[in-house]
Amino acid sequence: MDYFAGIIGQGRAINLLTKSMDNGNISHAYLFSGPSGVGKMQVAVAFAYSLICLQDKQAGIYFSENIHPDLLIIEKLENRSLISKEQITDELEPWLALKPYRAQRRVAIIRDAHLMSLEAANALLKTLEEPPLHALIILISDDYNLLETIISRCQLVRFFSLSEKDIVKYLLEQGIDEEKAVWAAQLSQGSISRALLFAREEDLEQIWDTVIAIIKDLALGRRAAIFEISEKIQRAPDLSIKLMETILRDALIAGKSRQQGSFLAPEVPELQKLLQGKDQQKIMQAITEIDKLRTYYRRNVNTVLINTNIGYQLWEALQ
Repeated sequence: MDYFAGIIGQGRAINLLTKSMDNGNISHAYLFSGPSGVGKMQVAVAFAYSLICLQDKQAGIYFSENIHPDLLIIEKLENRSLISKEQITDELEPWLALKPYRAQRRVAIIRDAHLMSLEAANALLKTLEEPPLHALIILISDDYNLLETIISRCQLVRFFSLSEKDIVKYLLEQGIDEEKAVWAAQLSQGSISRALLFAREEDLEQIWDTVIAIIKDLALGRRAAIFEISEKIQRAPDLSIKLMETILRDALIAGKSRQQGSFLAPEVPELQKLLQGKDQQKIMQAITEIDKLRTYYRRNVNTVLINTNIGYQLWEALQ
């Protein structure tokens, strides 16, 4: 069975992994790195399944129930902001120390490895330095926020943003109507998971209007808007902030382009006028900082605190 079938836009990574299986040249550790929502976890699971199936012909039965004894997935616990040291020392290490039950290798996937605490990362480093012969560890990271010593001990596999064409095709196959599929693909900035989020959000137009109003209020100098953000975007904070980044980028580009009709937001020309005379470099820096702050939504951090910080970043950049 081809477990890589149906994965779109990551042919380079898949070719590298399938060739390594064909040649029998499997590393003891891989780092899958690239933007969020582009298929890193999907490829990691497909790679693990494919490797295990080389020796265990009945593995598919276990995979269907998510209970294969030679596959372990470590991820941040729901009530924690980071992957803890105990998840490495008490869960991963003892598991890897055991010999495989059905396959030749035991495969461990660490999802969102960039969320490991420093203690967890140091504990993992010891395992990477002297891994059991049967161990294979796959780290999945949205960025390079990992110890250099960990990165140097892994084979790097890069993942890239998907093309709008590929995303539109995928959304159409999921039953999304064409107009919404095209719009969601443009908004997603190459992330298939984000495109699905946009396409399936029933209140997207309302969220869009709210985000536009927030940007206008901040650009017009309404300081109270900083503290109103949390309440206004409570329905979908991550989605709202991503829309905010996209709209601001469009507005900045509009200031340098005469083809304003090609932009996503019909409000762009009006926003562009509000941004005239403001420091565009500061706005771009704020967008970068906002994107970093947005990642904290996944770390079980207080959303009011995140949103207020985002409000301050925008306020300072738009004055």
